[in-house]
Amino acid sequence: MLFLTSCLLHFLGGSTVSLAFTTSGVADRLGSHTARSTAFRRGLPTAVRSTAPATAADAADTGPFQITTPIYYVNDKPHIGHAYTSLACDVLARYMRLSGREVFFLTGTDEHGQKVEQSAANRGLPPQEFCDEVSASFRSLLGLMDISHDYFVRTTDAAHKEAVQHFWKTLADRGAIYLGAYEGWYSVRDECYYNESELVDGKAPTGAEVAWVTKEPSYFFRLSEYQDKLLAYYEDHPDFIAPTSRRNEVLNFVKDGLRDLSISRTSFKWGVPVPDDDDHVMYVWIDALTNYMSALGYPNDGEGSNFAKYWPASLHVVGKDILRFHAIYWPAFLMAADLPLPKRLFAHGWWTKEGEKISKSLGNVIDPVDLVHTYGVDPTRFFLMSEVTFGADGDFSDDAMIRRINSELANSLGNLLQRVVTLAYKNCNGAVPTEIGAYTAADEDLLAAAAALAPRTAAAIDEQAIHRYSALLGSAVRDANKYIDVQAPWVLNKTDRPRRDTVLYVLMEVLRRVAILYQPLIPASANKILDQLAVPADARTFAHLETSRIAPGAPLLPSEAVFPRIDIPEDEADAGKKTAAPPQQKEGKPKKQKKKQQPPAVARDIDISVLDIRVGVITKAWDHEEADKLFCEEIDIGEEGGPRKIASGLRAHYGLEALVGQRVLVVANLKTRKLVGFPSHGMVMCASNGDGSVVEFVEPPPEAAIGERVSFEGYEGDPASENQVIKKKMLDVIFPELKTDDGGVATYKGVPFTTVAGVCKAQSGLKNAAVS
Repeated sequence: MLFLTSCLLHFLGGSTVSLAFTTSGVADRLGSHTARSTAFRRGLPTAVRSTAPATAADAADTGPFQITTPIYYVNDKPHIGHAYTSLACDVLARYMRLSGREVFFLTGTDEHGQKVEQSAANRGLPPQEFCDEVSASFRSLLGLMDISHDYFVRTTDAAHKEAVQHFWKTLADRGAIYLGAYEGWYSVRDECYYNESELVDGKAPTGAEVAWVTKEPSYFFRLSEYQDKLLAYYEDHPDFIAPTSRRNEVLNFVKDGLRDLSISRTSFKWGVPVPDDDDHVMYVWIDALTNYMSALGYPNDGEGSNFAKYWPASLHVVGKDILRFHAIYWPAFLMAADLPLPKRLFAHGWWTKEGEKISKSLGNVIDPVDLVHTYGVDPTRFFLMSEVTFGADGDFSDDAMIRRINSELANSLGNLLQRVVTLAYKNCNGAVPTEIGAYTAADEDLLAAAAALAPRTAAAIDEQAIHRYSALLGSAVRDANKYIDVQAPWVLNKTDRPRRDTVLYVLMEVLRRVAILYQPLIPASANKILDQLAVPADARTFAHLETSRIAPGAPLLPSEAVFPRIDIPEDEADAGKKTAAPPQQKEGKPKKQKKKQQPPAVARDIDISVLDIRVGVITKAWDHEEADKLFCEEIDIGEEGGPRKIASGLRAHYGLEALVGQRVLVVANLKTRKLVGFPSHGMVMCASNGDGSVVEFVEPPPEAAIGERVSFEGYEGDPASENQVIKKKMLDVIFPELKTDDGGVATYKGVPFTTVAGVCKAQSGLKNAAVS
């Protein structure tokens, strides 16, 4: 079902009535030219009215939890998009299991259709043999990436085909299906119909070949009857579709009008036969979407059945390219069958590579198998789940992956673990410290912050904000690193051993909590951490966060590196090409690769996405000796090289004593320039009133992670280079669009400055103020 990416890139065109779905864009080409039914009004089925969304309100639910990926189309081997969706579902499924819930995590492969039939013929294989081969590659990827699915469904399974035919009969018996005919331009590669007006030089807008399908008998689903019912359901269940931008897209799409949907074909045979009419095979929609129920044993809904236990599904996770088929077709089918709707549907974004669309023609396809072999399973999982706001588009580069793995896993988490365990093992008789004294305020603060992780991460999971889940844990680790640097237990080892023991125990307890919560993201590594902390294997669920603290005196083993640092060979780094040496590969340098010829860069609009705005904290400040309006500051924005030096003209608005510890936003992709002799690398963002008499910091939320890039919904992309920002005068274009709203929230064209912890505001809530 992931084959529709290209087709959906062309929605909402201005075309007239064509294929029987709606009157515009992609909708036009997913039905028939000739069939349209008369809509009539009917109340929502009883089963539909009773469904509740799986949002934060579901947090207290301890009942069974079904989570699904889409089933993946077997036209080629798995790519990063398949891995990304499966991994996100795995994180959520593992979280629910650790919370004590029974989970049914479903994935699988979609194996019917004309494209599969043709691909098999091109390989000289029977369709079933072709499907067996490609489906096995998807199953293999799941094992490689440590995906904990409970069931792998295939649409060629006999049980699935029987379930689909039962579902068809149910719809037919309820008058939702009728026999009609269609004709029009059709692309096998895109699995899409096209209007005449959409063709470009005789081809689909995607460049795919099209063929005219002469008038052909087809069964249709009465989709036009469900427009008002769907809109009513969306209104009554505002959390049914997420994120909000996707919900709005679906609402607009449905409001444009729905037309009846072709759901059978006679021009090929590789599909599920229509009951009582062997001349027709079912088209992809009913066949593929029904997998979510067939895997549960549908139509067996008796007491004790999986279908009775897990349906309706708690969460469908899909790529944004197939959102409409899950948000429109699937609910309409279920309404027609008087079955409950899934509780929630979440559509995530796409990956690009170094700013470019991923495609075979560009030779930049990202193979998840290669990522795992190069970086390891858990580092790959960590990067994919942490790098991008889940729901938005994201950009991949080896450089970004290496930096994040080294910074957050090797340097921050891994190094902290080794320091703590090594100090305890060497100085506390190879055991967890036992001479634990009274806690200081610093101890209490760190322990309280660690205890608060459980409810805060739960809130992130309720919203499918996996990136925020990861950021919260990363922030806790950074706080622990600051704590160990200040407390210096290696010094206390010589001066105050009871205090040393207390500090080490506090750190071990914080690491225990963090590692338990890291299990959904990096399961193998998190359990290695818990092993080194002497946490019993049966004390690692979320229920043990408060009940099973580390036992003083428990024996420790010598610490071992959990996250080896990834080295970048100097010759490749100097050449600007960063190719990772696998963590286990220590000897010798890999041969220098020839740089691939890249296509010309595509001109880019200047908007807020070109700026690299980071969360920072002022760690040091002093008066500029030669400029009475300037402060000189050192600001930590999470870079490995240490704090940035930045000058700001704030002496008329702040006292020096107010600066250290102040959290700020920094425009980081600016060239260093000297301000009265002081090299300033970046700019602190502030809000100011009309005459400049009031100037105040724009602050991130207190929980925002240091180094996090501020995001803007609808504006995604890599930041521009420092040279580009200056050369193209980007600040002159962007800054006039920055201001605070009536609530003091900093915005760009009305879109809030956002971190995973929330929006950024002027310090005192200064309203309608310029931001720069």
